[in-house]
Amino acid sequence: MRQVKLKYWHQGRVVLTGDAAWCATPLSGIGTTLAIVGPYVLAGELSKTDNYAQAFANYQKIMQPFVKEGQGTPQFVISALWPRTRIGLRFLRAAMKVAGKPAIRKLFSKVFLRNSNQIKLPDYGMKTE
Repeated sequence: MRQVKLKYWHQGRVVLTGDAAWCATPLSGIGTTLAIVGPYVLAGELSKTDNYAQAFANYQKIMQPFVKEGQGTPQFVISALWPRTRIGLRFLRAAMKVAGKPAIRKLFSKVFLRNSNQIKLPDYGMKTE
């Protein structure tokens, strides 16, 4: 499995968001946050200007560092979760038994899960009723 990273998330009047743009691994623990933050930033940037191309570029500039954090799981970990051999499957099962222990779960969270507070969200001054 190889992750393809797009240089641009937009072309013309089309912009990608969510997994179509960044496809963070489920191991990152940040997928739901990205799913909420991405549209918030995109809507906010579109509300600031009539120039959609500039809004799309701003959206990507704001989101890209945060998305990179969500894509930061090492490739060997991703590969280990989708074994292709019997030995790989045995390794995965043994690792899951160990990972279920409370101390190991805590360590795993510190090492692999991403901090959803890593992004400073812009205040677009949107009012809710």
